[in-house]
Amino acid sequence: MSLPLSGLLVIEFSQFLAAPSAGLRLADLGARVIKIERPDTGEAGRQIAIKNLFVEGSSLVFHTINRNKESYAADLKNPDDLAKVKQLLARADIMTHNFRPGIMEKIGLDYDAVRALNPRIVYGVVTGYGPTGPWAAKPGQDLLIQSMSGLTYLSGTKDDGPTPFGIAVADIICGSHFAQGLLAAVLKRGETGQSVLVEVSLLESVLDMQFELLTTHLNDGGQLPQRGAARGTAHAYLSAPYGIYQTQDGHLALAMGNLDKLDATLETGILADYPTAGSWFDGRDDIAARLAAALREQPTAAWLQQLEPLGIWCAEVLNYQQATASPGYQALGMQQLVNLTDGQQLATTRCPIRIDGEKLYSAKAAPRPGQDTAGINAEFGLGSAPASTSPPDPLSKREGAPDMPERESSGSLLSAGEGGRGDEVTRPRKTGAPSLLERGSGGEVSLGRPLENLLVVDFSQFLSGPSAALRLADLGARVIKIERPETGDICRHLYTSNVIMNGESSVFHAINRNKESFAADLKNAADRAQVWELVRRADVVMHNYRPGVMERLGFDYARVKAQNPNVVYGEVSGYGPEGPWRDKPGQDLLLQSVSGLTWLSGNADAGPVPMGLSIVDMLAGAHLAQGVLACLVRRGRSGAGGLVQVSMLESAFDFQFETLTTFFNDGGALPERTRHNNAHAYLGAPYGIYQTSNGFLALAMGSIPKLGQLLNCPALLNYPEPAQAFTQRDAIKATLAKHLKTGTTEAWLSILEPADIWCANVLTWDKLLAHEGFAALNMVQEVTMADGYAYRTTRCPIRLDGKLLTSSKGSPQLGQDNAALLREIIDLQPTRHNA
Repeated sequence: MSLPLSGLLVIEFSQFLAAPSAGLRLADLGARVIKIERPDTGEAGRQIAIKNLFVEGSSLVFHTINRNKESYAADLKNPDDLAKVKQLLARADIMTHNFRPGIMEKIGLDYDAVRALNPRIVYGVVTGYGPTGPWAAKPGQDLLIQSMSGLTYLSGTKDDGPTPFGIAVADIICGSHFAQGLLAAVLKRGETGQSVLVEVSLLESVLDMQFELLTTHLNDGGQLPQRGAARGTAHAYLSAPYGIYQTQDGHLALAMGNLDKLDATLETGILADYPTAGSWFDGRDDIAARLAAALREQPTAAWLQQLEPLGIWCAEVLNYQQATASPGYQALGMQQLVNLTDGQQLATTRCPIRIDGEKLYSAKAAPRPGQDTAGINAEFGLGSAPASTSPPDPLSKREGAPDMPERESSGSLLSAGEGGRGDEVTRPRKTGAPSLLERGSGGEVSLGRPLENLLVVDFSQFLSGPSAALRLADLGARVIKIERPETGDICRHLYTSNVIMNGESSVFHAINRNKESFAADLKNAADRAQVWELVRRADVVMHNYRPGVMERLGFDYARVKAQNPNVVYGEVSGYGPEGPWRDKPGQDLLLQSVSGLTWLSGNADAGPVPMGLSIVDMLAGAHLAQGVLACLVRRGRSGAGGLVQVSMLESAFDFQFETLTTFFNDGGALPERTRHNNAHAYLGAPYGIYQTSNGFLALAMGSIPKLGQLLNCPALLNYPEPAQAFTQRDAIKATLAKHLKTGTTEAWLSILEPADIWCANVLTWDKLLAHEGFAALNMVQEVTMADGYAYRTTRCPIRLDGKLLTSSKGSPQLGQDNAALLREIIDLQPTRHNA
């Protein structure tokens, strides 16, 4: 199998987690990634440890994020080293960094300087809060981003106060968006021959992650999320029974719906008091209490044996030991071993994306600082000649339709061994059926967005697949959504907080804007023929049905490929295409529960605490978009399409790659949450959120003695050793919690921020949306449906060439585009299912 990104050379200046995680994804998909590091010490992330664990002199966290890369040591303040790095950049396809705004300008490696060296470079930047605005210079740290974005008010119960996700969620989701933007930019470069600037920020990514809930908030009179009172509450906007319940010997997760069947089985009398689905939200605390009392009477296995045959969506709640020993996990082959330089091996997780039916493994461990410098110098001839002579004017062809420049005479770096600038990406001409894009657009296709001449036919429902299709649409693709006549996507009626927008759910409107709807009964021969006309013309076909469904419907990969040989075909499943769990319902809370994710958030005595939004759905959708974009890059070089497979379970385990790698290499010890102010089970004090006299304050990692001095808290001076921040974190956090209640949030910020202590106010959505830092992002857009109904939602979090990716096109009414689409396919009969 040819990895999709084989032949691409990535130069990574990035540190810590967000941007390096994108580099890891590109590497696992076949790119060659060279990491530029400081001589001797390497990047700062080598010393950021969780649980004080180090391997070969670098933190275990560093090893999880930087495997499958090379390390080149360079002092960027040294002219000779800088000249060599510039020579390397002149040969690169992609460059990335995540320094604060202004740093790369000082070094002389800002976008304008680099594209003068290499007019075809894709230049990627990750910031904390966007390139401009009052927050632009703040430290972009995960807990601070969670705290400022409103995310901490979605998990836990209403009495818990702000509850952060106990994992680096902002870093990971931002890295995923970054990879999407970089791949889309490679496609755009293939069309224009010009450089592309890709920008993402942690704050924009976390706001995008909340897009379904923020859309509800923006169109529900600005009401704030209302978490339930019951322990195990799982979503501030969903009705009972949604949540986790204690059983006689463990815990059981129950997804949405099925309350009538539950009531009949448990004999709780709930439906007598709450007879309609609309009452299940308002009465959810009482309903949850009744269910909790009943479910404590039997073991989890007994409940599963009774409930699963009734079609009730439920799952056992597993910790890491149970999850990794489960048959569902074992069938995935999710664990891999990488080879350290001392001959030892390190267990970690693999890439969650499968390409052409193959799992993507790599045994290449994270490099020692600068270990590849000499080899790279020799291979590229660095230092033997200046990086460029008389570079073309980078601005001369920025506007309009450029001429394609000549290929570099240096040849392909693939011949040197491990990859580099390969064949240029171009879009192959489709053979056979004429393009719907050509016929529908009425002329030339604009190249303003990377995917503007691509057609996506999307069979997906709910959230994971549709969220991937939304990202492709925002990047310029035309997305046609295939739906059932009369009812459409089930998500049209999946309500959050009983909010109805234009007769349908806010969730559907948030996920399906910027698309078209084609209604078809896939069990009807005439309708199937019409859908086949769309599929034959598609560049991408996607679905998220359980394994076997598309085979029964006749639209599986083999049959679609037979009709459309260079199609990129993407599919999302719940638990993978094989194994004993393959036919289980792929629902977000259930996936959180079986993957160990619920034991990372909340305090030690809280029991399992789900993350209060559909995080696994969104991650699976993001991974599907990455895989599809990577295969489109490969198709642009070779003309070959491909099969992209992701599963929610693989995505959930990949999300926990740093914590699972710690579990694998720490004797199988389970994560231990702190008793107080937990924000990460594997990080030491002061990491957490603390109540003040008038609100809350988030504190990231930092020196305990320094905090003691700045806060005038002598008790903290009793912990002078760095290791004590982890080994005695409960005592330290208790001391901090008591002391910080004596002052206001603003007073503490005025002391800590000038001293470069990473801290932040903890904001609710109303305070966030009123802040000038949020206004600077222009994150909210208004979209309009075909019938004139307008609503507010969030935009795509990726910026290309400094431009926001917005679209005024709202979600489609069911079947609204049937007639127009069939007019584009002139040889078919009129449709039976016009809106």
